[in-house]
Amino acid sequence: MKNIIIIVSAMNLGGAQRVVSILCDHWSKNGYSITLISTFTGENTDHYKVNKNVILKSLSNNSFLPTNKIFNLLNKLFQLRKIIKRQNPDIVVSFLTRVNIATALSTIGLNTSIIICERTWTPFATLSKNLYWMYRFLFRNIKKIIVQTNESKTWLNFYFPGIETYVIPNPVSYPLPLQKGKILLPHELLSNERKLILACGRLHKFKQFDMLINAFSKIQDKFLDWDLIILGEGEERVNLERLLKKLNISGRVLLPGSAGNMSDWYERADLFVLSSYVEGFPNVLLEAMSYGLPCISFDCDTGPRDMIQHKNNGILVNPNDKEKGLIKALENIILNEHCRNNIANNAKLIRDRYSIETIMKRWNKILDI
Repeated sequence: MKNIIIIVSAMNLGGAQRVVSILCDHWSKNGYSITLISTFTGENTDHYKVNKNVILKSLSNNSFLPTNKIFNLLNKLFQLRKIIKRQNPDIVVSFLTRVNIATALSTIGLNTSIIICERTWTPFATLSKNLYWMYRFLFRNIKKIIVQTNESKTWLNFYFPGIETYVIPNPVSYPLPLQKGKILLPHELLSNERKLILACGRLHKFKQFDMLINAFSKIQDKFLDWDLIILGEGEERVNLERLLKKLNISGRVLLPGSAGNMSDWYERADLFVLSSYVEGFPNVLLEAMSYGLPCISFDCDTGPRDMIQHKNNGILVNPNDKEKGLIKALENIILNEHCRNNIANNAKLIRDRYSIETIMKRWNKILDI
């Protein structure tokens, strides 16, 4: 029986965390021993459930010096190394850049197969390029790097030659299971007669929800039966609420928070918009398409174009066109119901291409399990 350790910062809302929950569930149900280690020690909410057979461990700050960052970082590295040595895993799978660095540091000299997963574009975007020589040295014991797109693989092959790199996109669960978090019922926020434009994700500047709100404000009078709802939480909430008040459209645009019942929202929505200017591999877009939603997305460097064939199963907007491009796409698809229906029907086909069964076969092959 394979013994696998998976390391992630925390099981809060996020694409990497969703994939971790799928890996834990799939491998534990197939008889593998799975240990999930969370490295984050701050206040946090677990959004994703894992199988009851998964062993859960978390790192902690030192009780004597809980606020000393450097001391606690070193303390966590020693804790992580201790757990890995005690568990003696066949494979360690690590997610997200800083956790990947910590995993590489804590396993120096250990005879363990280490696989790290980079989720952002560009890979290691939070690290200084001037220190890549040091990371190449640090990663000498890394067996494989897993990324989500061919663009990321090409980039890593150039900057980190010698490490095997593989592309595994995110899987999609259809229908989506309920997740931890509050249940927001669509009919309690929106009457059945209203048409719904849905967007969701962390309320962060990268998501450009302010641009989406501005775009909607320019067409709201033309489409009086359409509303916009943005699901999610984040540091941009105050700014977005201030924008709604300034534009006087609080009644047509709602920010109700994060929802644990996303399936209800995908089923209720008439249109989905991804307004980000940077993405790794957007799960929300994949999920929305699997529910047969016509989707509009900026054609950012990685992610959307892997899923969307322009005007066939979705609409890609040139990022350089910004708000004007978004407005044009919204107007075109809202006015053309026949186009919306065709795109929606084609979008559903993504369920098989990115099914858990299909994607897990790739994971199992690369991990040789």
